[in-house]
Amino acid sequence: MKSLARAATAVGVLALGFAGFAATASAAPATSFEVCSPLGCAAQSVRGLVDRGQLVVTVSDSSPVSALTARFAVSPQGGMTQVIVDDGVRRASIRLPNGSAQLIVTACGGGGCNSKSIPL
Repeated sequence: MKSLARAATAVGVLALGFAGFAATASAAPATSFEVCSPLGCAAQSVRGLVDRGQLVVTVSDSSPVSALTARFAVSPQGGMTQVIVDDGVRRASIRLPNGSAQLIVTACGGGGCNSKSIPL
């Protein structure tokens, strides 16, 4: 009787393990990105990671010419967050709205902008 109980427990644990694995396997992988202003990545960059609805970014500016403005816009909702850095580094964590399909990251400095679109 004990061996049957142990076997049932082992099968139950195994089933739970497969269910957990299936949930993990279906989750979208984390996406990293880098967008630089027209002054170049050494002077002004926006680096980040999108993972499970959370956006974590590092905005860096070492340009003596201008500040770096980083914009993060989501669609189809249309929400936008802006981070401005002048000679330094700033980190931010942003929760993306449910149902977001695309993130547009823009880095502006030195009189111009560069953008990158990231599917979510």
